[in-house]
Amino acid sequence: MDTLTPSDFFSPSKARQQRAQAQDWAQIDSWLSYKYAGRTVPAFERNEETLRVLRELSMANEQADEQRVVQERLEREALNELEEKRTHDDDRKILDTVTAHLTSSGSSSLDSIASTAVALNAPAPSAEIMAHTVLHHTSASQSLANQLAHIRTLQRYLQKQYALLRSQLSELQSNPAFSAPPSLQRQTTDQVRQTKHLRSKIREYEDRLSTLQSAHARGSRGQEVASAEAIADMLEQQSALDELRRRVEDLETRVDEFAGLPADKEAARKDVGRMEVELDALRRQRDGLFERMVAR
Repeated sequence: MDTLTPSDFFSPSKARQQRAQAQDWAQIDSWLSYKYAGRTVPAFERNEETLRVLRELSMANEQADEQRVVQERLEREALNELEEKRTHDDDRKILDTVTAHLTSSGSSSLDSIASTAVALNAPAPSAEIMAHTVLHHTSASQSLANQLAHIRTLQRYLQKQYALLRSQLSELQSNPAFSAPPSLQRQTTDQVRQTKHLRSKIREYEDRLSTLQSAHARGSRGQEVASAEAIADMLEQQSALDELRRRVEDLETRVDEFAGLPADKEAARKDVGRMEVELDALRRQRDGLFERMVAR
């Protein structure tokens, strides 16, 4: 086998070829060791031609082994079929002999037993085995009948629920009560804008109040009694500030009622409809619980 030269390290294709040959030689060495079964493998020249011949020989040997395995399996199956045929021929002779000596009622009974065993798929035509088989089939049939009845009941319930959901969906799509007002988006935008404006006003008045309080504190250090006009102005501004705060809180409460709704009108309408359906479901659940409590 060729060895790697310094120039091969700069040739990826040559390096891949050398690695592939090394793997092939490793497989050939393993195959020869298996075939010689512990004996010493004869020495031979390791070149590309020898490697090609040994690869072809190993492939031919594997194919021959596979063909031999298939041939042995076919021979075993053929022998088994011959043995079964001999057994069937012997059983046939015994059956013919017994049938020939039976009366008409005995022959009819034998046919009945055989037909029953075949219909029940019983391993043997004994009375005990067929009785157990009949019991097993009866139990399985009853279990299947119960499951079928349960499935039919479930199907009827699902059909009823489907019809109810279809009617609720139709009502949600057609009833104007579940439709969002056309001006919902505009009202929400206006209220948000007013809220921002009032918040800025509150900050402005708070700054002015803080300034007046600071001036009043500085003036009170030099005077024992504050100016009546300054106090009246402060009280007026405080009252206006409280009024603005109440308006802002009112607007925030009204805006929070629409929290979570998308900006798109159709999407908001769908969300309102979904919430109405959930509310109806909770109401029905509450009524059902109340009825059960009353019934108890």
